[in-house]
Amino acid sequence: MMRMLGRTVLVLAVLVAPLRAADIFVNNVGGDDLFDGSQETSAGSGGPVRSLRKALLVARSGDRIVLANTGEPYRESISLLAANHCGNAIDTFVIDGRGATLDGSVSVPEDAWEHFSEHVFRFRPQRSAYQQLFLDGRPALRHRVDKASGQRPDLGPLEWYLHEGHIYFRVEPGRLPAQYPLTYAGMQTGITLYHVHDVAIVDLVVQGFQLDGINAHDGVRGCYLSGITCRGNGRSGVTVAGSSRVQMQDCLLGDNGESQLRVEGLAIASLIDCELLPNTAPAFVRPSGRLFIDGRRQD
Repeated sequence: MMRMLGRTVLVLAVLVAPLRAADIFVNNVGGDDLFDGSQETSAGSGGPVRSLRKALLVARSGDRIVLANTGEPYRESISLLAANHCGNAIDTFVIDGRGATLDGSVSVPEDAWEHFSEHVFRFRPQRSAYQQLFLDGRPALRHRVDKASGQRPDLGPLEWYLHEGHIYFRVEPGRLPAQYPLTYAGMQTGITLYHVHDVAIVDLVVQGFQLDGINAHDGVRGCYLSGITCRGNGRSGVTVAGSSRVQMQDCLLGDNGESQLRVEGLAIASLIDCELLPNTAPAFVRPSGRLFIDGRRQD
């Protein structure tokens, strides 16, 4: 009887013990979403998947998603949700970017432009509350409409502003907008985190999204961002909101539209050795919540 009881306890212990983590490999050039992601190179059905979305579908608690840095941006928007996208008692759930780029920008259709005045043209993006315009993959020089007076800025060549849902862009003499490699923020948020815990995102560039590069929406705890660059996003590079708790180390935030970092609600963000560039917007906006930079609370 005692032997049978001991055997039952052992079986139960095995059943409830967390599974060891697996690596899931992603390659947006050589991968295929018909593969299972178990191998870094193609080997039957065990090669890398092509998209982060597929990797998240097959991922389980504590797994590590490893991106190949192919030089070609990953053009998708992803969400990490509770259950399968959390860490466990043994392993943190990890997205390891290996220096790759997650890019939400899309090309401006040639027929979207309409002439406004002299050398200035405009088009209406699908999402217009926040926006970014990119020239040859880099944020173009932006001016802002005066909120108090409504006065529009005078644009120089290759400069732009956002007004009443339109992007206004000034071309060089003798040229048209379609002659430039122009893109804008087409996807809404790069990475959304919602009610996840024990998650790490490392060594990744997140750019060109209409709202935020990374948004810890609510209920996030034990989240660690390391070596992240968030640039050229319409509102913020990183937003920490709701009751989320996020730690950031060695991250760079710049060229974002309204703030480099946003903290709100009951959220807490702790930054160590991070650089917030106040070049296009304030380094941080904190309507509520708490923010600590290198151990100092920011009031």
